[in-house]
Amino acid sequence: MIRLALIEDEPPARRKMLRMLAEDAEFSVVGEAGNGADAVALIREQRPDLAFLDIQLPDCTGFDVLAELDERARPHIVFVTAFDEYALQAFQVHALDYLMKPVEPTKFAASLERTKRLIRQDSPGALAARLDGLLAAMQARPDYARRLLVQDGQRSFFVDVERIDWIESARNYACLHIDGKTHIVRSTLEALASKLDPRRFRRFNRSEVVNVQRIAEVRNSLHGDRKVLLRDGTELTWSRRYRVESLEELEKF
Repeated sequence: MIRLALIEDEPPARRKMLRMLAEDAEFSVVGEAGNGADAVALIREQRPDLAFLDIQLPDCTGFDVLAELDERARPHIVFVTAFDEYALQAFQVHALDYLMKPVEPTKFAASLERTKRLIRQDSPGALAARLDGLLAAMQARPDYARRLLVQDGQRSFFVDVERIDWIESARNYACLHIDGKTHIVRSTLEALASKLDPRRFRRFNRSEVVNVQRIAEVRNSLHGDRKVLLRDGTELTWSRRYRVESLEELEKF
């Protein structure tokens, strides 16, 4: 029997995973937690063999939970994430399993089978080395903004950077184009771009930065430039100075 801890802050997601776990008699859920503090206490107390660990918890990240645990108390981990490209690459490098939200039953079942094999084959030292390597990689990651503060008259609100389609310079201001709407922030394009993950947000010309995941089509243009069509229908110029050597580089984003 594999003893499992379920750490997920959204009750509906926890209930869904519990239903899927009930279909496999080799797993026994020893406890649930919805935040980092409870997760650390649960793992220290129950010493599970395996934990499904959400990356984004209300009070910390799943990596913070691991950092709080003595290596002897760390179980095998299956990370659960909505989307984090840097983390996904780290999981693959250190041979640790992960699931993307929303969790699909077929992928969940496949993850359980992989985890069973790892638990049978892994030595405690090998697991500790992989988790230590992951923690070192995550601690070294650049700390880019995940959301930006927008002021609109007497109102201030946050927008998630993932929702941004493209950003346009307006001298000492920048225009955030999101879902067909424009939000203005007091910042130069250079200062704003320095806050954003350069793997996702690329400078396309002197006055525009683009979320490369919003690109739908690229066409050749004059003088070595390219025309880029975004998913919302916006057409922008990708100047020769800023373009990538091969469009296949965009497959990584």
